[in-house]
Amino acid sequence: MKATSATPSAAPVLVVEDDRNVLDITSFVLESAGYPVLTAMNADEALAVLASHPEVGLVLTDVNMPGRMDGIDLVHALRQAGSRVRCVVVSGDAMHAAERLDGAAPFLAKPYDRRSLLRAVGDAFAPG
Repeated sequence: MKATSATPSAAPVLVVEDDRNVLDITSFVLESAGYPVLTAMNADEALAVLASHPEVGLVLTDVNMPGRMDGIDLVHALRQAGSRVRCVVVSGDAMHAAERLDGAAPFLAKPYDRRSLLRAVGDAFAPG
């Protein structure tokens, strides 16, 4: 787990991704845009980060990860627990993920570029 604080006034983004390269690149893009970033390599680790960092404003999670929960299960677990943290789900399997999400969070298809990533995160943080 890594934490940075590029913009102390902004709520941190928790990036949940098991592919170290994707995790590092996504974190770098978000940090370069001024977002504080926390990271986790699976859903269980993400829940631990969220428990110790209630200030997290957004969970950006991949779908396919090792462990007892995938990213969609993580989003549903957060919703069932009453969490109001914003979520964005990313995956290369758009059709399967969209069906399982059932509107619980916005979806961003992989591979995504810098502009698409920042748009999805910005939209998630937008009021309303």
